[in-house]
Amino acid sequence: MKNIKIALFTDTIGDLNGVSRFITDMAEQSLVHNKQLHVISSTAKYCPKLPNIYNFTPKYKMAMPFYSDLDLTYPNSKVIKEKIKELSPDLIHISSPGAVGYLGLKIAKEFGIPYSGTYHTDFPAYIKDNTKLESMKRLTDKIMGKFYKDFELLFSRSHEYIEILNHDLGFDKEKVKIIKPGTNLAKFNPLHKNQEIWSEFNIPTESTKALYVGRTTKEKNILFLLETWKEMMEENKKLDTYLILVGEGNLRKLQQKYYQYNIRFLGPVVGKKLSQLYASSDFFVFPSITDTLGQVVMESQASGIPAIVSDIGGPQSLIDKEFPGGIVVEGNNKQKWKESIKDMIQSPSKVEQLGQNGIQSMSKLPIEESFYGFWENQTAIYK
Repeated sequence: MKNIKIALFTDTIGDLNGVSRFITDMAEQSLVHNKQLHVISSTAKYCPKLPNIYNFTPKYKMAMPFYSDLDLTYPNSKVIKEKIKELSPDLIHISSPGAVGYLGLKIAKEFGIPYSGTYHTDFPAYIKDNTKLESMKRLTDKIMGKFYKDFELLFSRSHEYIEILNHDLGFDKEKVKIIKPGTNLAKFNPLHKNQEIWSEFNIPTESTKALYVGRTTKEKNILFLLETWKEMMEENKKLDTYLILVGEGNLRKLQQKYYQYNIRFLGPVVGKKLSQLYASSDFFVFPSITDTLGQVVMESQASGIPAIVSDIGGPQSLIDKEFPGGIVVEGNNKQKWKESIKDMIQSPSKVEQLGQNGIQSMSKLPIEESFYGFWENQTAIYK
């Protein structure tokens, strides 16, 4: 079979989140392995500088309804169509159901190109979380179901979401494939540990540090985490520990309110510094109950720090049962979360063992194998 060409359409590429990191990893791996993956996006934000990532200036943009931390962009369809004609892809992969994703679907149908996609983000759950309306979730389920119904292949990031795709969106389970989880073991590694980095952020080096990486927004369950941490600190005033949140989002405005509880919002951090923050922290906290996987949970374990995750959603699947690199805690149970966090703070030997387990379990999930699965499953549908 010839070396086929895939055009991947995405509405998110430069954000500090697992979806952007996964797509960038796939683009990098395609260059390493001499595969023709071309990423098409349209954002006014930062975009990785790779020769196979094409970012087209949007005609205009606005905040996404019910999800103001993401931009809703309107791409220049004429320019992008011309690029697709130039690339002449054999397949189109749609990574998000936003304006760029919809354009990718339209182009695929218009040009008669087979198309596949990845269900990266549980938008119906996000909408419900932000509006508190079950009716809005059902409406979003219908919209998503209509969007995906004719896809020849749909990737899920975890087994937990296969039933959700079938039950909530009505998508055929036989057409769903799992992308094997994977992370960049060179970028996220204990060797990046550098305790001096904390002085840059005015955080005491000797203190215990709990890290969160991702959007600091409501749908990531950050308010639950902040209130849980606040209660724990009020009940244990002598704890010398900090909660450090890395990422952009509207809840950064709460910095002053929670500052006295040793909570620090660092904003977006990327590259080498992000690798150092991971490896130099003591443990990781990820309270989300709507994530389809949780790329950051792999990154934390690969960096040698154990993760605390919720028992709802995809991240729990990343805690190996044989060599657990963290613990799974009942979602939205403050008491359980406080107990688990406090146990991490007060049990350095346990943290050390979990950290070593995480390194071992993540060594089995290199990003290269994730790329192979992503590529080979799609080439199988090429006719």
